[in-house]
Order: sequence, then C-alpha cells, then structure tokens
Amino acid sequence: MLTRSAEDFLLASKRCEIANLEQLLLTGELVAEVSQLVHLLQRERGLSNVFLASAGARFAAQRLEQVQACQEMEVRLRQRLETLDLGACHLSGHVRLYTCVAHVLHGLEALPAIRQRALTQQITAPELTQMISTLIAGLLSVVFEAADTSADPDITRILVAKFNFMQGKELAGQERAWGASGFAAGYFTAEDQQKLQHLIEAQARCFEVFENFSPDQPLSAWRSLQQHTCVTELNRLRQIVARAGHQEAVPSAFSEIWYDVATCRIDVLKGIEEGLADALLQLCRHKLKAARQDLQTHRFMLDSLAGETAESASLRYLTDSVQLAEPTAGRSVYDLLQAQSVRLQVVSDELQQARQALTERKVLERAKGLLMEYQGLTEAEAYRQLRQSAMEQNLRLQDVAELIIDRTRMLLR
Repeated sequence: MLTRSAEDFLLASKRCEIANLEQLLLTGELVAEVSQLVHLLQRERGLSNVFLASAGARFAAQRLEQVQACQEMEVRLRQRLETLDLGACHLSGHVRLYTCVAHVLHGLEALPAIRQRALTQQITAPELTQMISTLIAGLLSVVFEAADTSADPDITRILVAKFNFMQGKELAGQERAWGASGFAAGYFTAEDQQKLQHLIEAQARCFEVFENFSPDQPLSAWRSLQQHTCVTELNRLRQIVARAGHQEAVPSAFSEIWYDVATCRIDVLKGIEEGLADALLQLCRHKLKAARQDLQTHRFMLDSLAGETAESASLRYLTDSVQLAEPTAGRSVYDLLQAQSVRLQVVSDELQQARQALTERKVLERAKGLLMEYQGLTEAEAYRQLRQSAMEQNLRLQDVAELIIDRTRMLLR
C-alpha cells in the first residue's frame, strides 16, 4: 500500500503557499478596481454637494459627466468580481470579505435612485453625503478584509498602508464635500466647523499609520505633497472656515475655489494611491514567481535525495545535534524541513506585527461603535471622548478603547 511521506507533505506546503499567493494576486487586482471606483464616487459626491447646496446653479454638467464615469467603473468592478472563485470558501478570512462584497453590491443597486433624487433636488447635501459615504465605507471594508486575509507579512504591510491611505483620502473627500457645501450655502454652522475639524484630525491619524507601513516610493511622494501649493491653499481656506463666526456670511463663490483646491490635493493623493496599488501587485507577482521557483527547487532536491533511507532521514530529525557522515547530496530531507519550519516561524512573527495595526483599528472602531450606540454620540464625539479619556488617564488610545469594550461586556452579562 502506498503511504504519503514527509516529502509529499513538504511539497504540499509549498503548493499551499502558491495557492495563497495566487489568491492574494486576485485580491490585489480587486483592490485596485475598488480603489478606482472609490475615487470616482468621491468626486461625484463633491460635485453633487455643490450642485445641491447651490440649488442646481453650479456643477450641473460636471456632475452628469461624473455619474457616467462612475457607472462605467462600476461595470468594470462587477466584471472583476466575476473572476473570483466563489467556491474557495475554505480560504481563511473570505467569509468576511465576501460579506463585505455583498453589502457593496447591495449599496450599488441603490445608487440610481439616489442620483435621481439629487437631479430633481429631492435630497439634501448632508443626506446624499451620508448615503454615498456609507457606500464608500463598504468599499473600504473590502480593502480592510483583503488585508486581513493575507498570510504574507510583506503583502500585509502594503495592504495596511493602502487601506489607511485610502481611508485618509476618503476623509479628505468628505472634507471637500462638507467644505464645498458650506461655502455654496454662504455660511458654516458650528456643527459644520466641528465636523470639518474632526475630518482633518482623522486624516492625520490615517496618514500616520500609512507612513509606518508604506514602501519608500509612495512615502517619498506623500512627503513631497506637503510642500505642494494646493496644500498651502487648502490650509488657508481651512483657516477661513475655522475663523468664521456661527452662520457668518462667507463668499459663496469660494465653493468652487475650495472644490478645485481640495480636488487638486485629492488627485495627487490618487497618484500616490496608484503607486501603492502598483507596489502591491508587483510584490504579489514577485512572491508568486519566487514560490513557484522554490517549489521546483524543492522537487529537484528531493529527487536528488531519493537515495537517502527513511531511517537516516528520521534519525537526522530526532537527533538535531548529531552530524551524520557524508550527507548524500548536499542538504538532506531534514534540512529542507528544518529550513521550512524556521522560515514559517519568521513569517508568522512578522505577520503578527503587520496585523497589529488592523487589530488596533478593529478595537478602536468597536469602542467608538459602543459609545455611539449606548450614549447616542456621533462618531466625532465618540472619538473625542476616547481621546479625552486617554489624556486624562495618561493611557494609550488603544488601552482606553479596550477598557470600554471590557466594561461594556461586563455590564451586558
């Protein structure tokens, strides 16, 4: 009777690595399509806000052109989704990933009705912002879950950088929409000003995580952006908003200036985001090619070691410190097994470090959600409460979030 040997399982482990990397490459391509649709929806949201706040007087034609671009990109995303193997349900993390995709598709089906209401001025700018922002949040969740499915630390690091960068860019898009709406209306309420300040602070947090995980080239481009004239102009307009009194008149013509300046910055952010996408796909392809070559190398080496007796290989495994005389052909089967075990342990340690940012984000979002649910706070208010508690208790924000989750669990028992 044929029995499976250690060599069979060693090669199987290599094939598992290849299958995982093939899936990560497909996921990386999906993330690239998601990124494109998010960018176009962000622009549609900004144009629609000015269109609604100005009662249809501004950006009517531009808005219709942008809707067309979004519809074309949606078709491309759906075509990409057709390439996914929905039978690969055994893969770790795909339950959450596919659930996020289902939510996104459901949200996309509601878009035509939202657009029609905007066209006929039957929806307010804040309502439209909330609806499109919810859809974009769903698309970003796809990127987040893609990062969580990765079993490769290098790929995970880029996915963490990309998710946080996309999140920061989305917050920049929300800032563009809120600011354009306020200028178009001719004034800012205190709530508007608080919202914009929250968006500015939240962007800074996202971009800080990006800086910690980004490859060199996108990071260099990000640092160069800080010296760009559009950033200088945006900061000047931010100061105008911050200094304006409650419902004090501001020039409505500034809405287009704000939109153009914010769009200039977001377009540069988009270029950096595309650099991250390219880096991700290049790394996936490089890792996949290396894994396939490694499998071939192991097959060759195992064939060359076919003459080693099972007793010799087992003895080498059980007596790690014993030097057997004259190994048959360079490395033994045990050497290959040992090298694979050491490499996998290193990968596991690095993966745990890379996923720490994802874990911390989950905890923070959970704590904010609990404060919003049980205290009736907005997201901005919940974050400010967390931050204030951290400062008062001299704790990390992460520690305060964990305390809130633990205390809530105790109260709900």
